[in-house]
Formats: sequence, C-alpha cells, structure tokens
Amino acid sequence: MSTSTADSPDLDRLREQATASLRRLAQRPDADELAQAKHQVEALRNVRELDLMGRLAEAVSRVDPKDARNRRLYAQYLIDSGKASAAIDLLKPLAARLAKDHPEHAEATGLLGRAYKQIFFDAGDTSSAGAREALKQAIAAYRRPYEENRRANAWQGVNLLALLSRARSVGLRVAPDLQPAELAAELVATLEAVPVAERDKWYLSTLTEARLGLGLDAGHMDELERQLHAYVSAPGTAAFQIASTLRQFTQVWGLDDARPAARGFDPAANRARNLPQILRARLLQLPGGGLEMSSGQLQSLRSAPPPEAGQLEAVLGTQGPQTFAWWRAGLESARSVAVIRQKLGRRLGTGFLVRAADFGLTPGEELLVLTNFHVVNANGASPGIKPAAAEVVFEAADPGRVYTVSELLWSSPPDQHDASLLRLSTPVADIAPLVIASELPPRPVAVADASAAGASADAPQVYVVGYPGGRELSFSFQDNELLDHEGPDGGQPQIPGVCRVHYRAPTEGGSSGSPVFNATAWEVIALHHKGGKFGMPRLNGQPGTYAANEGLAINTLIAAMHAR
Repeated sequence: MSTSTADSPDLDRLREQATASLRRLAQRPDADELAQAKHQVEALRNVRELDLMGRLAEAVSRVDPKDARNRRLYAQYLIDSGKASAAIDLLKPLAARLAKDHPEHAEATGLLGRAYKQIFFDAGDTSSAGAREALKQAIAAYRRPYEENRRANAWQGVNLLALLSRARSVGLRVAPDLQPAELAAELVATLEAVPVAERDKWYLSTLTEARLGLGLDAGHMDELERQLHAYVSAPGTAAFQIASTLRQFTQVWGLDDARPAARGFDPAANRARNLPQILRARLLQLPGGGLEMSSGQLQSLRSAPPPEAGQLEAVLGTQGPQTFAWWRAGLESARSVAVIRQKLGRRLGTGFLVRAADFGLTPGEELLVLTNFHVVNANGASPGIKPAAAEVVFEAADPGRVYTVSELLWSSPPDQHDASLLRLSTPVADIAPLVIASELPPRPVAVADASAAGASADAPQVYVVGYPGGRELSFSFQDNELLDHEGPDGGQPQIPGVCRVHYRAPTEGGSSGSPVFNATAWEVIALHHKGGKFGMPRLNGQPGTYAANEGLAINTLIAAMHAR
C-alpha cells in the first residue's frame, strides 16, 4: 500500500523539504517560506517524524515566536518525545494569553491535559501523590474546554470521561459532581447530532470511545461493536488514528488489565477486554502505525482465549476470524525472535531461530540463531562482539532463560551477506523455528521507473520484528512497503551471490539481525542489516538515492552456506 496520501505524504520528499526549510529559516525566510515550514511541522507530526518535527518547530519559533499553532505543535512534540513537564511549561502561558474563542485555546488546553495524563501513566506508582495530582490536573484541563463548547470540543470530553472512569477505579474522588455514565450519554447524543458534513477525521474514533464508556456502564457491547466496525472499516481511517484509539483503550480504560478500569468481571467487561486484540489485528494491516510490546504483554496476549468468531465479525467484518488468526501467527513468530546482548552489558541487536536443515547442516532438527556479522563475529570486530561474550534471550517466550553461544558455525562479512549463524550451548526447547520463504515477493511495478518516489500503490508489504534501540520487542508496520530487490524477475545483483532487499520500516539501532517477513504467511524473506532515512543508493542500476532499509535475501544466505 502506498503512503503518498494527504495525511501521509511521501516521506523522502517531506524530509528533504523540511531539511531545506531548516536551512532557509536560519537565513532570512520570506513569508511563503515561513508558511511552508509551518505546514511541514504538522505534516511531520502526522508521519511520526518526531526528531525532524521538533527541530523544525524550534526553528519556526525563533522566527515567529507568537505563532500559537506552531507553539502548540512544538508542545505536542515535547510530549511525544518524553518531555511532558517541558510541554506544560510551554502550554500554560500559551493558553493564558489566548482568548477563549481563539481556535488554538481549546487545543492548547486539551494538550495540557494530555501532558498531565502522560505524567500520570508514566509514573511507576500511579498511586503516589504526584501521580494522583497529575491525574487531577489532567481532568481539570480537559473539563474546561469541553464545558465551554461541548460540541466543538467533544474530544476533550471523551478524554474527560476516560480519566474520570480511571480515577473512580483507583478510588480517587475528583470532580464528584460529574458522573461517568451521564457524561457518556451526553457525549453520544452530542456527537450523533453533528451534521455529516461537519464530521472531521476524528469523529468516528471520538464517538467510538464515548460508546465504550456508555457500553461499560450499561453492560451492552452490541452498539459499541457496531460503532467500532464502522470506524475501523471506514475508507479514511488511518493507522495512526487506530493506534490512538488502541492507546486509549489499553492505557486509560485499562482493557488489557485483568480488571478493566470501569467495570468488574461482568460479561460486558469480558467482551470489552477482547477489543484491544482485535484493534491490533486490524492495525497490522494498515500502513502508518507502530507497536511495541513487552515480553509480558506478548505472553499474556498469546495465552489469552481468542474472541468469539461472532465478535470478530462484528468488528472486523466477514474476514475477522481470518485476520485474527493471521495476527496470532505473528505473535507466535515473535517468540522465535531473540535479543542479543553483551554479557552483563548492553543490548546489541536481534537474532532469530532457524532449522539447521534449512541451511544444509546436520543434525537437521537442531535450532540455530541467525544474526548479523556486525552483531556477533569471530574477532569481535566493532560494533559487534565475540561469540563467547554474547547472550541470547527469547524474551517473548521465556525472559528469564539466558542462552550462551558455543560455536560460530558460519559468517559472512558486512560487504557480503553480513550474517553469522550461531550454535547455542543449550538446546532450545518449546520454541519453533521461523519458516523460511521459498521465494521473494514480486518486485513492485513502479521500481522500474527511475523517477518513482517509492513503491507502487500495490506494492507488497513486509514486517520487521526486533528490538529497535534495544527497547521492547517491536512489530514494525509503519510505512512498510517492499521497495525493490535484486531477485527475480528482473533483478540485477551488484555483488556476486548476494541479493539485497529494500523496504521501508521504522527500524533503528538494535534492529540489526531482525527477520523480515512477507505479509501473507509470516515467512522470513530477508535478514535486516542496515537502513537510513536518506541516501540509500537505489538497486538494479536505477540512478539516485532514497530512504530505505536493506536486508539480505535469506535464499542467497542459504545458497552461500551450501556452496562453502
């Protein structure tokens, strides 16, 4: 699927334009150049390019420090990059100087609520005095704009509803004059009265969350599930919207918890508890999102009973059970992906389980770990380490079990296959190896055009599962198109015996050694080894560069093993 839409413009072009704007803003920009830079700040936010967004918003602020919209977007960057307190220091004076009828006043006040909300949920102990004070401040910040204009500021009202329910669940009596059930009914009525022509892109998600509050209180899920189906299946619904809803459902409403925030163990709450899983399944099939899960979350999701077929169909349509089965297959595949770390030290990269037989080795049923040469190699060539210094942990399967490496069976340097095949000191049990794809997906049609900005509208998708930045296990499905490869048909390998694969995916340091899956059957097509936002030379003799990640086709690694 292409991401060249109004909400997700071509990333290469946007990054280049924003970088050019940074240079112009450092000089003497004219009015048109300044206006263009301001527009790019929001465009960068929409595609989650936070670092570049923050730099550009800072540059705009230096030229036009009184632009309220840019200051509000800058505060959003601060929140999204973990600087909620700095965002509060920016938003308070901004909201104070704006008239209540200014279009940015409600936005700034609502964002102030989000900053306090983030502080509450980031607290290690949400029962602490500081966390509870942040929750009170968040409720107050969302309440003000909602009560000033209930129809225009319904999204603040929905956040108010969610936080009120959360406060009640932790025994915090705040805003005792507000009752969540009454507020939910009011929100649903207000939203349903909005004329169709005036409904924006957040309308369906806002109404869906209001119906969640109403459904949990009344004990009825049917209307909520019908509304959720209308939302997730709407043609204009983007992954970043569903990701936002998923965050609200899990973080604020607590639907992933053993006991949802608003209800106990009644049937409605049990049915609601399935909704995050269904949303994740839908999210994986859309470009523009992102998801990181702790090993505990993944184990919990894998062991949880699947939703009933009727509920899956109610939310995802007739293909719901098939979509969910595909998602569960992805969860199962993640168990075979390991973090590779230095003994008593930092995380270095990712590896994954393969069958020895797939690489022409015996005994065929032995399970081996494949990773990059630049993660583990015989001489410990930087930035990698020697096999004896490596630890391998399959955190999604057993985070407490640490494997060491007994032997480096084969390796190929970074200018070839950038691969190392490791034998573990202890056999791996109860974890299945990943399935190797027999062939690469077809090359996207548009790559034959050297002027193409990226993949075609019907380009195959790929998925990368690994440990970006050494953080939690991550499913990469943002902007995840296959761009090109050097395999059949028409590929022109430049390195003898090596087939490179280019794709988009939000990988970073720590993703090295991750499996790259096809989108149809969770089969491994490549070993991820590097990427860059800019400057990756195109494949197959095409001129120019683009933003791409690069992997090495698994079938050529296997051929190299057979030929050694």
